[in-house]
Amino acid sequence: MKRRSLAFLAAYAAIPFAAVGIASATAPSGVTPEAHVVGAQLADDMKTNADGIKFQTKVPTDVSVLTLTVDPGGTTGWHSHPGLAVISVAEGAGKLYFADCSSKTYSAGQAFVEDGDDEPTVFRNEGSSPVVLTVSFISPRGAAIIRDEAAPACGIS
Repeated sequence: MKRRSLAFLAAYAAIPFAAVGIASATAPSGVTPEAHVVGAQLADDMKTNADGIKFQTKVPTDVSVLTLTVDPGGTTGWHSHPGLAVISVAEGAGKLYFADCSSKTYSAGQAFVEDGDDEPTVFRNEGSSPVVLTVSFISPRGAAIIRDEAAPACGIS
């Protein structure tokens, strides 16, 4: 398995991961990505329903998997995702802030989903140890895995 590690800020500033573009309007900082899979193609029309879990695509779809290490004080910058991002916290704890400036803390062993219908979010490590996230992006083929978003007026960056 080929692994890449890039400065997250540079990646967000527009350096593409293969066919996956990444850019951000609110600057991330203190985040290092490691790409495991970038742009793996899923069947154009996939439908499965097993053990109470339903999954369906109606368009050509890419799957990308990254590990993000968020240093103490690090932030992803405000963003949203086309399709879905399934985020698992492997180590540490951090806060996910929403557009209304409310937040929820996620710790190791927990997971959450961000989707294209959600309001913008920002993930911050406000602790003293790194937070390690494993993210599976399921997005329309060729789409950027992260969309630029402006920070809300409440002053959280």
